[in-house]
Amino acid sequence: MQIPKGFSLIPRTDNYVYSEQSDRIYNMKTGRELQPADSGRVGALRTKITAKDGSKFWCVHDDIGKPEPPDLTREQVLQDARIIPDYPRYAVTRGGQIFCIEPRIMGRKPKRIHIVDTHEHQGWEHASLTCSDGKTRKVRVNKVVSKVWGKFDT
Repeated sequence: MQIPKGFSLIPRTDNYVYSEQSDRIYNMKTGRELQPADSGRVGALRTKITAKDGSKFWCVHDDIGKPEPPDLTREQVLQDARIIPDYPRYAVTRGGQIFCIEPRIMGRKPKRIHIVDTHEHQGWEHASLTCSDGKTRKVRVNKVVSKVWGKFDT
């Protein structure tokens, strides 16, 4: 299949192309333009397309040109991080980065070791972590670091 000028092939697919000029996704097999949906993120469009393996996924238009994040191994993470005692799925570095070292099979970041998203609340960084009993709890990052690495100024 030949990709027309001004279009780029979408990763993980065989026959879907993206036009930066019109900000639309086209199916090269049928020659049709696909209808995007509003993703809930301000100004971001997404379109549901089919991957090479037959599974459907939402392709966010803003993320098409971005490179894939690097694959991390558990050993690489544990060189600089320690496992959090109450949350065995997670490890924390001295600098406060929390990694999920036992990722879930499904979800936003499936089967991929990743840095946990944090947010600020009342002047402190917080992260949502899942306990071994399956409950999700919000924890302050500085308290986790001091518990795992010992007391020091953060």
